[in-house]
Amino acid sequence: MATGPRYKVPMRRRREARTNYHQRLRLLKSGKPRLVARKSNQHTTAQLVTRGQNGDETVVEASSEDLDEYGWEAPTGNLPAAYLTGLLLGTRAVEAGVEEAVLDIGLNTATPGNKVFAVQEGAIDAGLEIPHNDDVFAEWDRTRGTHIADYAEQEGGLYSGDFDATELPEHFDELREELLE
Repeated sequence: MATGPRYKVPMRRRREARTNYHQRLRLLKSGKPRLVARKSNQHTTAQLVTRGQNGDETVVEASSEDLDEYGWEAPTGNLPAAYLTGLLLGTRAVEAGVEEAVLDIGLNTATPGNKVFAVQEGAIDAGLEIPHNDDVFAEWDRTRGTHIADYAEQEGGLYSGDFDATELPEHFDELREELLE
């Protein structure tokens, strides 16, 4: 660790690799609510956050775990579940009176077709206005989970859980229609 009179200790959340303060400042200057999308191997979470006097305030939130309440039977860590999480968040945000937002991906890498961009696409389809570039979204077949169903057909023994992965695109379409009603 560097020492000396000119050494400046980074802020705690920067040291913990949790916050990019330069990116956060740019997002806060926009004046719009932030669509905070975070992913893990098992779940995807999304929150609509506004800046307040006493810190950030969450307006609405959705998690891929919430999809169980709507009949989602497939695993919740995949791209279709991330899209549906964004769609659920978007419908809740529109009901709460929020019309626009800006995407906050945190320290996630901005890779085209990423789950955080699937969350953004779902929120846009629900009616939120979010500045975006269509090139970062995955192809629609991939968002529906067709690639998972194709792989499950090839490697039948790999998917031995309760849910038949070959039916994922149809299951996705059913839940998407239910959320858009």
